[in-house]
Amino acid sequence: MNTRVENRFVSGCMVCGSELVVKNGTNKVACHYCGEPYFTQVTCENGHYVCDSCHSSESVRLITSICRESRETDAALLMQAIRSHEFFPVHGPEHHILVPAVILTALRNNGADITEEQIRTAVQRGRTVPGESCGFMGVCGAATGAGIAYSILTGASPYDPETRQAVLKSTAAVLEEIASYSAARCCQRDTWIVLKKVSELLEQNLGLKMPVSTIRCRQFRLNKGCIHENCPLWDPQITVAAGHGKTWSLCPVCLKRIRAERIINEGKVYLRKTCDDHGTFQTLIWRGYYSFDDWTGSQHVQFSRAPQCPDNCGLCDDHLQKTCCVLLNVTDNCNLGCTFCLANQQNGKKDPSLSEIRESLDNLMVAGKSLVQLSGGEPTTRADLPDIIRAARQAGAKYVQLNTNGVRLGSDPEYVRALADAGLSFVFMQFDGTDDFINVKLRNHPLLELKKRAIENCAAFNLGVTLVPTLVRGVNTNNIGDIIRFAVNSSPAVRGVHFQPVSFFGRVPRLPSDDDRFTLDELVHEISLQTGGRIHPVNLLPSRCDHPLCGFHGDFVIDSNHELFPLSERGCSEGTGCCDPDSAERNREFVARRWQRPAKETGKETSRSGDLHDMEYFLSRVRTHGFTLTAMAFQDVGNIDLARLQHCSFHVYDKGQMVPFCAYYLNSWPGVEGQPCT
Repeated sequence: MNTRVENRFVSGCMVCGSELVVKNGTNKVACHYCGEPYFTQVTCENGHYVCDSCHSSESVRLITSICRESRETDAALLMQAIRSHEFFPVHGPEHHILVPAVILTALRNNGADITEEQIRTAVQRGRTVPGESCGFMGVCGAATGAGIAYSILTGASPYDPETRQAVLKSTAAVLEEIASYSAARCCQRDTWIVLKKVSELLEQNLGLKMPVSTIRCRQFRLNKGCIHENCPLWDPQITVAAGHGKTWSLCPVCLKRIRAERIINEGKVYLRKTCDDHGTFQTLIWRGYYSFDDWTGSQHVQFSRAPQCPDNCGLCDDHLQKTCCVLLNVTDNCNLGCTFCLANQQNGKKDPSLSEIRESLDNLMVAGKSLVQLSGGEPTTRADLPDIIRAARQAGAKYVQLNTNGVRLGSDPEYVRALADAGLSFVFMQFDGTDDFINVKLRNHPLLELKKRAIENCAAFNLGVTLVPTLVRGVNTNNIGDIIRFAVNSSPAVRGVHFQPVSFFGRVPRLPSDDDRFTLDELVHEISLQTGGRIHPVNLLPSRCDHPLCGFHGDFVIDSNHELFPLSERGCSEGTGCCDPDSAERNREFVARRWQRPAKETGKETSRSGDLHDMEYFLSRVRTHGFTLTAMAFQDVGNIDLARLQHCSFHVYDKGQMVPFCAYYLNSWPGVEGQPCT
C-alpha cells in the first residue's frame, strides 16, 4: 500500500534531505513510509530508505493528471511542467514513468492516434522499472522508458522478431546517447537526452513529429554530480566562478586598501592579504560544510582597478546595489552594557533633536518605498520615539522598523501601545538564547523573562517581532535549534529569526582567532543539525540582493501543528533570484510582507481548513503565519572583502550620505601583528 508523502524533500533523502550513500553490501531495510522490507545497497546517511513505490506515489498521480489534461506539443516543455511541481523529486524512479508518459502525450497532442489506455499502460510499465538501474543494472531507467513508449507505439512483444528488434535498437540508440556523457546520474539531463533522441528516431523510423526544445537547467545546485558546462542543458549565462579568486581588502592595522585572495586549504576558504607595512593576514571565511562555489555562484566582482571603497563610501560610482533598508541612528545612549556592541555605544552623548531627525528623514526618504530602521544605541531610551516614528511616516516611509534590545518593550506596555499607534511596522529584537546563562554572558543581565514579556506586549498591539541572536562560539551556537523552536512556538507574534554571527568591530572582549569565527556555511549546517533535519540546507538561499557571503534567507509557513513548511528551495527559484540592482526593492518588499503582521488575523475557514494543500487556507496561513529564517554576516576589518562591500544594500544614513553598514562601523585593530611579508 502506498503512503501519501507530505512535506518531503525533493533532493537527497526524501525523509530528511541528507545525502544518499552506497553500502558495500546489500542489507535488508524497511521502507520508512510503508514499512515493507527490501534488500538494498542505498540508504541515506541517517539510515532512511524509501521504496520505489512510495518514492513515486505522488508523482504518478501528478504525471497522470497533467498528461490527461495537457495540450502541450513540446515534449521538453511538458517534462518541465511536470518536474517543476513542488513535490516532484530531482532524482528517482518517477522519471522512468515520466518518459513514456510524456512521449505518448506529446505525440497525441501533435495529432498522433494515441489513446488514454496506451498512456495508462505506459505509466503501469514505467512503475516496474527499478530505481538506480543505471548504475546497478547498466540500463538507465529513462532509456527503458523510451523502450516502453516505442513498444506501445509499434505493438511490440517478446514473441515478434521484427518489432522486438526495432524496440531493442531504438532503446540501444537512446542508451548510447546517454552513455556518451561521463557523468553521475542526473535524471533531468538523461530524461531530456532521451526525449531528444526519441524525437529523431520517431521521425526517422515512424514518420512522427515530436518537438523537443532546448531547456536551461535551474537545479544544478541540488545536484552534487552536475557536470556544468559539459551538460547540454547548462545555461551559458551562468558562471560557476572559482570563488577563491583575487579581490581587495583592508589592512587591519592602518586600513590601507590592499590586494587579497580567497584561497582554499583542505576544503576551507581563507581571505589572505598582505600590507607592505604590517605583514600578511589570513582569516577563515568558509569552513567547507558545503561547496563554496555553488553557494556564491556567479556573483564575483572583477576589479579592473583599485576600488574606491571605503574612502568614498557615500555611495560611490563603484557601488553595485541600491538601498534595500536604511538605518538611522537616533541615539548613542543605551540601557544595557553588552559584552559585544557593534556600535561601541557610550552613554552621555546628547541625542539629536527631533527637528534634526526630521531633516534626516526628509533627506533619506524615497516616498512610498523606504524601509527605515530606527537604531542606536537603544532607541527606546528616547521618550519621543513615537514622535520620531510619526515623523518617518509623514516623510513617506512605507515601513518603519525598530531595532531594540526589548528591555523597555517588556516593562512598559503603554510605551509599546504608543509606538504601535504612531505607525511602527515591526520590531527587530535582540534575542540571544533561551537560557539566561547566555544573556548574562553576552548582555550582563538575565533577560529571558523580560524578552518574553516584550513579545507578549508587541503581540497585544499587533506588532510582529523578529528575533535577532548574535551568535558567539562557545556561548550560544549550540542553542540555535532551541531559538528556532521557541520562535516557531511563539508564532504568529514572532515572525522569524535573523541570525547574526558575531563580527569583531565596535566593542568586543578580544580580537578573534579563526577558532572564534562562526561562518555562514557552519550556521546553515547547525540549523539543519539542531532541528533534526526539519530545516534542510536547500531551504536556505544565499543572498542575491547583497553578496552571497553576506547572508541567506529561508521562507516558510507554520502549519496548524507548529511545523515549518518550506516555501523556498535552492535551485528551484533561481529565476526570481536577486542578482541585479533592482533586487534591493524586491527584497525590501519580501521581508516587510513577512515581518509585518496583517491587520486582521482571521483567514476564511474552509471545509479543509488546516490543510496546506487547500489553496485558500494556504494563502491565508502564509499571510498570518509566514515565517522567515535569515542571516546577516557582517564584515570586520579582519575579513572585509571589498567585492562584498560593493554589493551591500543595507545602508546607514549619516550627514547626508548613504554608507554601507560594514564600512560605517569599521574600525582598525591597533596592535595586531601580521606574519612577515614574503
